[in-house]
Amino acid sequence: MKKTIANNLPRLRLIAIATAAVAISACGGGGGGGGGGGFPILPIAPTPAPAPASQPPAPVADNSAPCFNEADFREGTTVEFEGAKPGAGAEPASFHRKSVTEGREVFGGANPIAFNVESQTVRIMRATQTTVKKEYKDLVGGNILLYGKSTAYTQTIDPELVASLPVGFPRDQATTFSQTFEPPFSFPVDMKPGQVVSQKSSVTKSTVFNGRSESATSIPATGELTYQGREKLETPLGTFDTCKLSLKITVGASVISKDTTQELWLAAEGPYRGQLLKGSDAKSTKLVTKMTYSPK
Repeated sequence: MKKTIANNLPRLRLIAIATAAVAISACGGGGGGGGGGGFPILPIAPTPAPAPASQPPAPVADNSAPCFNEADFREGTTVEFEGAKPGAGAEPASFHRKSVTEGREVFGGANPIAFNVESQTVRIMRATQTTVKKEYKDLVGGNILLYGKSTAYTQTIDPELVASLPVGFPRDQATTFSQTFEPPFSFPVDMKPGQVVSQKSSVTKSTVFNGRSESATSIPATGELTYQGREKLETPLGTFDTCKLSLKITVGASVISKDTTQELWLAAEGPYRGQLLKGSDAKSTKLVTKMTYSPK
């Protein structure tokens, strides 16, 4: 998967904030009765109730559920942001990502939700090439399922160029590269600080050209999600309470395995709840500087 899982971290997204209140009340006593000498015993005055103590603020839950937003899985939800190295100042953004939630789509033998994370069309010499990158996820029973990703290239050659090509050369070409987790990685959205969830799977890399399968290879894979807890994070968008998570994907086995680890900071509050505010891997760290979030 593209290391944006972030970005790709997308989301995803259930609220479970525990609240508590403390109330103090007091009750007084009363008495009455008769005595000797014909003088009645006066009732004992009730003890005045103390002034109610001020209620402490409701404790903030430290679980990860608020940092996942169910709206991200609704068709039409769009999130677009720019990121830069922390402390980069006025330097131009070095990272841009736009994700649009689409409908369900057949992928890896299942029917997950497709997220369009890149779509562009360019002219290359005398042909038009379109690139579409998608990630496939789902939210089922309080768990986020990661199915994989694909990159599709379609190319259409200009009509005047076709005549100069060999007979039978296709004017339209379509190539799709995909990486599929089988079974999909499944991680709970509601985790406690320090909790680690690990799962074994395999990643299948395949290529399809004009509807014909060209190649497919499958190797073992392991996914490990660690919820490190809450952390206050200052960003150009403001200061937020965030959930800090680490996602480690190991591909291969024994000495030829390769690890990819991403640290993710997801907003637990505010207008960007559930969205990635900071991401870090072995190569760089990116802090979100601008964001437009339009949930459905």
